[in-house]
Amino acid sequence: MSEEQPGSRVTINAAFLQEIKADHQQLKELLDRLRNLSQQPQAMPNHGREYVDLLQKLCDQLALHFTLEEAYGYFEDALESSPRLDQQAGMLRAQHADLFVLARDLADVAGQEDLESLAVCEKLAEQFHAFDNSLKAHESAELNLILAALEEDLGVGD
Repeated sequence: MSEEQPGSRVTINAAFLQEIKADHQQLKELLDRLRNLSQQPQAMPNHGREYVDLLQKLCDQLALHFTLEEAYGYFEDALESSPRLDQQAGMLRAQHADLFVLARDLADVAGQEDLESLAVCEKLAEQFHAFDNSLKAHESAELNLILAALEEDLGVGD
């Protein structure tokens, strides 16, 4: 019989896991709606108020999303199982604030602009796409960090 090391077993609270799952779903739905509107800037003047509201909701959702990620502790779990990933985890954690500020600034600008102007809508759509690409790259890097930590923890080819 093998002895387990203290801290080697992860316990996940089912209610907390459900909250993370709901957060991811809500974030995905918000991003999908914003992507659809941003892909058709010529239609945005007809949906200006909705666009601003969605951007404001995105800020709230990102705040919750990043808080849940940090509270869940996967950064720390990755570091415990693989200290070499420390620098990458720190960089990703720091990006949370940067991404939130980008989303907040975009929502603030959209709220102050004349969304009946096609030129303004095209500019906002372009800014949203840049933010969206940054968020996608960030989420992909987080997933890669988690997979690298799991790979190291479990071993490869054993």
